Amino acid sequence: MRGKSFLINPFCFAALMFLFILISTCRPKPTSYEPTYSIDSSQKKTLSYGVPTQAYYETYSPFINYLNEHLQGIHIQIVSSANFSTFIEKLNNREFDLAIANGIMALDSSRLGYHLAGESIGEEPNVGVILINKDSSINKFSDLKGKSIASLESPALQGYMLPMVYLLKKGLDVNKDIKLKYLESFESVILNVYLGKCSAGFTSIAGWRGFIKRRKEVVSKVVVKWVTPTTPGNTLLIRDNLNEKTAGQLRNLVLEMHKNEEGRKALADLGYLKYVPIDSNTYRPLRYFLVEYRKLIVDPRF
Repeated sequence: MRGKSFLINPFCFAALMFLFILISTCRPKPTSYEPTYSIDSSQKKTLSYGVPTQAYYETYSPFINYLNEHLQGIHIQIVSSANFSTFIEKLNNREFDLAIANGIMALDSSRLGYHLAGESIGEEPNVGVILINKDSSINKFSDLKGKSIASLESPALQGYMLPMVYLLKKGLDVNKDIKLKYLESFESVILNVYLGKCSAGFTSIAGWRGFIKRRKEVVSKVVVKWVTPTTPGNTLLIRDNLNEKTAGQLRNLVLEMHKNEEGRKALADLGYLKYVPIDSNTYRPLRYFLVEYRKLIVDPRF
């Protein structure tokens, strides 16, 4: 038995098409999506905290997080620089509301337009260290003659200035007898020594301790050979155009944070025990050191 075939009448087909078009044109057009934005009701003032390099960004994050959790009406964001020299340039241009500073920078704080919030007291004395590669056969100071040494540039106190004066006083003519390789960060210095690209390197004890916590394998090839004399600790700079209420809130919070467990933990990540008030005598030893440095070291920056 043959199956039946169905044919559509041309007139009916045309009627169906007309009906379909009519329905389509009557359908409301979809509206395009437009995102809506809520208004930030916190109205907090954002302040920039300048640190030299990306590595500082990581280590200072818990400290800044602590400040943000306890400040009223203020939010702080970390701003890191590509290298130490760029950080110094930005500091000289007063681009930061707040910034970390060593003792040499602290001496120049008034000219730069910053106030000092407090001196950091470290878990270890604030010293510079001279690292060597264990395969470099460096045993005495004279063995550094003609060798390549990784370093930051001035005004890096522990990472350049202190080690240079220290080695000169030990009989090595650092102005002539060593080959300095200037790098952008303590991390770069340590890695250059680790990889054997430099025989020795200058860094701070805090920079060294912090790095080997993250990169434990480094101690298999790098060792602290010499340690410089101690200097006063780092400080927190507060730009002098911040209103006194904001500056006072920051100072009080920093000086008090060691009195609770959360604050002590944030400080410990920096290798600090606490911040203490600064007086006229805090950085006086570095004034004498700077006079000596200028006499002994050839440095166009000074």
